Amino acid sequence: MGIYINKIAAGIVLFNPDNPYRLRQSIESVLSQVEKVYLFDNSTKKEEYPDNEKIIYYSENENKGIAYALNQIMAMAKADGYEWLITMDQDSILPDGIINDFEVHTKIDKIGIICPQVIDKRRAYMKVNTQPNEEYIEMCITSGSCTSIKVWETIGQYDDRLFIDLVDNEFCKRLIFCGYRILRLNKWVLDQEFGKIVPKSPFKQKFWIKVSKILHNENFAKFSYKKSVSPLRVYYTCRNIIYVNRKLKLCGPTAYENYNCKGYLGFVFSFIIPSFLRATQKRKVVKAFVKGTCKGICMKVEPWKI
Repeated sequence: MGIYINKIAAGIVLFNPDNPYRLRQSIESVLSQVEKVYLFDNSTKKEEYPDNEKIIYYSENENKGIAYALNQIMAMAKADGYEWLITMDQDSILPDGIINDFEVHTKIDKIGIICPQVIDKRRAYMKVNTQPNEEYIEMCITSGSCTSIKVWETIGQYDDRLFIDLVDNEFCKRLIFCGYRILRLNKWVLDQEFGKIVPKSPFKQKFWIKVSKILHNENFAKFSYKKSVSPLRVYYTCRNIIYVNRKLKLCGPTAYENYNCKGYLGFVFSFIIPSFLRATQKRKVVKAFVKGTCKGICMKVEPWKI
């Protein structure tokens, strides 16, 4: 039984989970460490979830997007008197003891987020950093991150216009520019799965990882696995990369670090072209790219200021 931290709650966003066993692992990994777990269900089909007095289940019977769900969870946690919320995806598995350690670091001045390393074990090129033990970083994903509810409210919450993709990049950018900090504790490693991928043979994995090191570009290492390309995700990524950079244009380039590039041209070569080459539904991917790009350009947005 863990030591419960009264000021930290947990929240998990759900969407049509296709691996009930891993979801159960995810919920169990946090139940032993906090007093309250909020489940916000974006699913379009009903699932059975554990019956536990610590769990608060909420659904609006439609998919409102990840940002909307995170805002609702944050609001519920705040109403219940919590000061921090650790957010998780339905396939995140927290190490035992992580929340107790996070609680110690919440006392540091100007900390907005405390996070672990995040490693997808299926991607052979992802390695755990052993040094330094702690470091301040510019961006982290929402999965496994412990966020100050006060800071979330102060900087303007998550942008629910994004729906999905780049929600964390946009939020972290505003957080940093408002003078808060993101602390990563490298001793903790979150077991997380990013997307539907299948690792290639060991030889091909080693080959592409070697190529990426020679060329100093991690994008080539991504050819070490097969990836299922969703036209819908291509649409939102292409739309959102334009939207967030229009919104945060006074803060410099945003979210390009996800694709190991520094600007939109690099995004074309590192995301759009590989997505087309890997896709089985190439026509739909092209339509998603065009539609998403046009929407990103046409969305009404005022440049964000502190």
